[in-house]
Amino acid sequence: MKVLLTGSSGWLGRFLAPQLREVGHEVVGLDIAPGADTQVVGSVADTALIDQAFAHHGIEAVIHSGALHKPDIVRYSKQAFIDTNVTGTLNLLEAAVRAGHDRFVFTSTTSLMVTDAVREGKNDRAFWMDEAFYAGPPRNIYGVTKAAAENVCRLFAAEHGTCPPHFLEYVAIPDPGLDDVDSETGHCFAEAEIRHDRGDDE
Repeated sequence: MKVLLTGSSGWLGRFLAPQLREVGHEVVGLDIAPGADTQVVGSVADTALIDQAFAHHGIEAVIHSGALHKPDIVRYSKQAFIDTNVTGTLNLLEAAVRAGHDRFVFTSTTSLMVTDAVREGKNDRAFWMDEAFYAGPPRNIYGVTKAAAENVCRLFAAEHGTCPPHFLEYVAIPDPGLDDVDSETGHCFAEAEIRHDRGDDE
């Protein structure tokens, strides 16, 4: 299967691409930055580029891991987050519908499941976190746009009668060698590595 992998030059994409190839898929990477697994250089916010990628490469499925992340808050405007995380997701969904397939995995974030009690360490036991655990609202533009993009996925599933959307949620891994800095803690983070697959029945 030909899989369009967005964010293919990023931390998560660099791990996913070889794993997808190992199980027999052909990976077409799309990212704003060049990389070993990136064949299409550009933004998911560019509708024409997305349409061209689908048409030229015969895309059959999408794994959407490209996004602006929480560490990017200090470098990018809120509008840039909306353009990339929300409009970019919409562009990919619309292209998938036009191509006539419903194989779409959206990478979301565990930030939408972390409550104040977790951050403040108010419990002496481990928390079991899922979608029902989080009371909201999102704390920053990153969370706002990821929540909005999840809902766009749900909307498309409902409107086009496809299977429920599938989300991939993951956490950041501390990496002192990277320049990405969390604006609240000052810690450096890689984009992702630990992954939790789920299907959402909503």
